[in-house]
Amino acid sequence: MLLRFRFVLWAIILPCVFVSCDKEKEDPYDVLVDFQNVTFANGQYNNDSDGAGFFAEGVVSFQNVQSEGYWYGFAYSQMHDLATFDYATNEFSAYVLNDPQENKFMVGYIAPWDAPSIEITFEKPVMNLSFDVANNTLAALAMKGEDPNQYARQFVEGDLFTLTITATSADVIETITIHLGKDTEITHVWYPIQVEISNVTKLEFSLDSTDTGDWGINTPTYFCIDNIKARTVK
Repeated sequence: MLLRFRFVLWAIILPCVFVSCDKEKEDPYDVLVDFQNVTFANGQYNNDSDGAGFFAEGVVSFQNVQSEGYWYGFAYSQMHDLATFDYATNEFSAYVLNDPQENKFMVGYIAPWDAPSIEITFEKPVMNLSFDVANNTLAALAMKGEDPNQYARQFVEGDLFTLTITATSADVIETITIHLGKDTEITHVWYPIQVEISNVTKLEFSLDSTDTGDWGINTPTYFCIDNIKARTVK
């Protein structure tokens, strides 16, 4: 199996064009997941897939695991509170400046002691896969030194909060690494990701931080994802 490693540099967005405009017209994206049709029975989020183990959006499945007293995986959200550090009331906000209040997305949560990574799977292999990622408010405020519990510390020069994305096909693995926090700079925008390999069947997400303790990562292990686009391989 071939392995590819790619590092997305901090604060640099590199546009990648894999097909011509004519090809786009002939073969448009047939996978588009932007979550705007999601409805909420109560509040502005949903982190419970009712025992299914995943949320399904067409050919895309988002892992969602309920355990005793906690959950991990992905949750639907429409929360945009940038200022409140509170697990009880603001676990599911995207830390994106000027994001429309009506925008919906997924929040990813990793429980490092139970599952060091979470995954998105595709019922059919896809190509030209892209999506956006962003910080979650709990993680961003912790890196800014605004954790009232002082469990997580403020980031200083040399600190990193790193999201690693592993795309898997039948014979190739591509790894993409970006920093949602670097030194004292905290990402506050949707950051575009382009996967280069084709025939992708799975994405795995993991987080790492230079702020760690005896029990592992101190930085809250959350991120957000939106606008998944791809074409199924015929």
